[in-house]
Amino acid sequence: MPSDRRVRLPISTRHAFALAFDLAVRRDAWNSIVVPLLLRAPWVLALAVMPMPSESDRPGLAVLLYVAALIGDFVVSVVIGAMLRFRARSVFNTPDEVHPAPASDCYARGLRRVPWLVVTEIARNVALGLATLFLVVPGVWLGFRLSFATEAVVLHEPHTEAAFQRSFRVTPKHLERWLEMIALSVILALSVVFLTLVLSLVFPQTRVTFWVAATYLLIAGLMPVIQYAWTFFYLRLVEIDTPLPSPDPGPLYAADATHVPHA
Repeated sequence: MPSDRRVRLPISTRHAFALAFDLAVRRDAWNSIVVPLLLRAPWVLALAVMPMPSESDRPGLAVLLYVAALIGDFVVSVVIGAMLRFRARSVFNTPDEVHPAPASDCYARGLRRVPWLVVTEIARNVALGLATLFLVVPGVWLGFRLSFATEAVVLHEPHTEAAFQRSFRVTPKHLERWLEMIALSVILALSVVFLTLVLSLVFPQTRVTFWVAATYLLIAGLMPVIQYAWTFFYLRLVEIDTPLPSPDPGPLYAADATHVPHA
C-alpha cells in the first residue's frame, strides 16, 4: 500500500562532502568561495605577513595590530559562516535545478543570528575547556555532543541553551560518523598545508611569508566547503530526529463506512 512516509537515507560523511563540493564548486562558486575569500583576504594576509611582536621594533603596536587583525578575521568569518549555513539549507533535499537562496538574503539572515552564534561558540569553547581540564575523554565526549550547537543556533533555535539541547538530542548513536567528519575535515586542511610545503621546497627562493600567506588563503578558500559539509550533515541529523508523518487513514475509514451492516 502506498504511504506518505519519506525514505530515511543513512548518515553519510561522503554524501555530505559530495553535496558540499557540488554546491561550493559546481553550482555556486562565486558566492560560496570567491566572495567569502575576497572578504577574508585582507585580514588573512595581514595575519600572514605581520611580524610577531617579539620580532618587531614596536612590540606594543604590533600586538594591537595583530589583535585587530584577529578580531577582524573572526567577525568576517562568523558572518560568512552564518550565511553559508542558510545557503546550504536553501538547497537541502532539493533537485539540482533549484537555485540557492540569494546571497544577500542569506547574509541578512546570518547577520541577525551572529550575536547568538558568537555567544554559543564562546560558551561551547568554555565548556570544552573546562571538561578537558579534568580528562581528555570527557572533553571529546562533550565536543561530540555539542558539535552542532552553532548550526542549531543559526538555523533553528532562538538561543544558546536551546541550541545545546538540540545538539545533544541529534548526536546520540552517530559518534562514528562524527569522527569521520572530523578526520576528513582535518585531512583536507592538512592537504593544503602539505601542498604549500612541497611547493616551498620546489621553489626555495620564494620568501617564507609568501607561502604562509598562500597557506592561509587556501585554507580560507577551503573552509566554505567544510562548512557546507557540516551543515548538510547536521540537517540530515535533524531530518532523522523529526518524526515521520503517519499515513493518511482517510480512505480506509471511508471504505469501512460503505460497509454498514443492515439491521
